[in-house]
Amino acid sequence: MSARRGTGNILKTAAIIAALCLVVGFAAAARCALPVLFDDRTIAEGVTVAGFDLSGLSLAEARRLLEDYAYRCINSPVEMRLMDEAWIAFPRDVGTEIHVEAALSGAYAVGRTGSLWARHVQRKTAAREGIEIPLIITVDPQRLTDMSFAISAEVRRDPVDARLTITDDDQVVIEPSSEGRGLIVRKLTERFREATLNPEDRIIDLPVDVLRPAVSTADLEAMGLRRLVARFTTKFNPENHTRTTNVRLGARHIDGVLVPPGGVFSFNDVVGPRTADRGFLEADVIVNSELVPGVGGGICQVSTTLYNAALLAGLEIVSRMNHSLPVSYVPLGRDATVSYGAIDLKFRNNTSGYVLIKAGTDDDTITVKIFGDMPEGVDISVQTEVTERIEPGSIQRVDPSAPPGSSKVTEEGAPGYRVSVYRITKIDGVEFSRELISNDRYKPKPSVITVGPASGSQAPSAPQGVR
Repeated sequence: MSARRGTGNILKTAAIIAALCLVVGFAAAARCALPVLFDDRTIAEGVTVAGFDLSGLSLAEARRLLEDYAYRCINSPVEMRLMDEAWIAFPRDVGTEIHVEAALSGAYAVGRTGSLWARHVQRKTAAREGIEIPLIITVDPQRLTDMSFAISAEVRRDPVDARLTITDDDQVVIEPSSEGRGLIVRKLTERFREATLNPEDRIIDLPVDVLRPAVSTADLEAMGLRRLVARFTTKFNPENHTRTTNVRLGARHIDGVLVPPGGVFSFNDVVGPRTADRGFLEADVIVNSELVPGVGGGICQVSTTLYNAALLAGLEIVSRMNHSLPVSYVPLGRDATVSYGAIDLKFRNNTSGYVLIKAGTDDDTITVKIFGDMPEGVDISVQTEVTERIEPGSIQRVDPSAPPGSSKVTEEGAPGYRVSVYRITKIDGVEFSRELISNDRYKPKPSVITVGPASGSQAPSAPQGVR
């Protein structure tokens, strides 16, 4: 009897507990479902847009808040600064639109989509962790691009290359380089969009790139062009117009040439062919020990003047040939003949820095200067020693129209020479080295004696070798 009573009590207790659980469960379910089932038409707790907490606001209230914010964003000026300069632009002027309704729809949808349980989870998550609904901003891309490029044109500063100039008194002056700047348009558009959504802070720094010069001051300084190291001048006859033209043209071709350390200067490569279509004229040239007309006559005076400057600058002579006859504008052994495609003047820059060739003409002179670097106290000179004088001899030419038996010197002869040329280097006035540069030979020019025919009816034939 008592056992049955105990079992009944247990069953009653279990039933009561089950009923209580059902009541609690229904209460909890009702608590979760009530906000969903009985919508109060407000935005869920924890929902924000553009930093504004819209919790518990009606759509109308949220709309007024966001539209006021959007109006200020679009109609307040954005100031773009670069150092002490500033540019002002209004977002409205580039077609900016802030899509308030899309953000409101997203905010209002929190806790209102999916099943009852899904809606409940959305609301709980928003309340606990917060949900930020993006506020979409759009601009007219063409108008924004036009604004950016207009500012870019004003911002841009082209870099300035360093320049090396030679003053009238032969001082080497480096005009310094300067960096430029260029607007980074992509970053500007990004920053402008960001500033548009912040009506309280409307100042942005313009993003710029530093534009480096192609040739910097350091680049020119590293070339080692410190001072004038050598110069040489020769004279010409300005009344010989065609020859003078060729000399001036040749000087222009070599003027301003830079030779790097270890580099070899080639006169023929730099000056190029001496042809009429390149402006060279016909003037006397030495061919087979005689003066004959040829296009480019006089160009050897340019190569000779340059050769002497290179000698005095201490540069290494790679290739050089003297004329077959002495020339009037330099001492024996100091000339350098050239012929395009055959004979060249070459020298190597054997210094640690660049050398610069400057050439120019005055009324009756051509001067070549070489700039580079040379230690103080170094002096270079060139000395010529005549080792042999070669007598010219004479040849006869018969002139049938001359009186029989007559004889007259019609062309004066000139002796030939063998010479040795030395380059002498002194340091602080003391001879440091004496370098043999060349051993040259100049052919003698025989005298020409014109004679009349021998007595008799037939004039004698000219001796063999007479021209």
